[in-house]
Amino acid sequence: MSKPKFFADFDNTIVNSTKQYCKVYNTIYKYYPSFVKADYTKIQQYNMKDQCPLVYDPLEIFQHELFFRDLEFINDNTYEVLEKLSKKYQLIVASIGTPINIARKALFLGEKLSFIKDYVLICNDGCKMQKDIVNMSGEGNIFLDDVSSNLYSSNAENKVLFGKRYEWNMDWDKDWVLNWSVIKNRFL
Repeated sequence: MSKPKFFADFDNTIVNSTKQYCKVYNTIYKYYPSFVKADYTKIQQYNMKDQCPLVYDPLEIFQHELFFRDLEFINDNTYEVLEKLSKKYQLIVASIGTPINIARKALFLGEKLSFIKDYVLICNDGCKMQKDIVNMSGEGNIFLDDVSSNLYSSNAENKVLFGKRYEWNMDWDKDWVLNWSVIKNRFL
């Protein structure tokens, strides 16, 4: 009998992309005349313009080499919980990005989470936020993401919103977990 599948998003689910985005922004733009230091704890907009207004194209930072240099897991126990999940589920990372971004995500996953063998790394139409092209159907399959539109469009049996509430996920009124400790208690 095969294991149920556990699909997990990468950005702001496995890793703290918002924190790293602001860190890279602060490094790149700190000498600009109108620069104000970005604070990741105050981000409310998906494009991060509320804290990083000098960035013309938000994808610029997501694909920058500095973005992956010291990218941190979103919670202290993320690695531990993912490793345990991989024994119970077929663990699959499902993420969207530009070609450069997804190539760097694959390298990160290979280096930092080598026990995860399956990835679905999507580059679709200018990096629009849709994962509905991934078939997540199947009994007991779970999809964990911080973006509600990805959950709404998914055919996964169990859809779970991850993390802090933002403008891009406030409309989700179904299953929600705050951190990887809750995931550990619920799914292991």
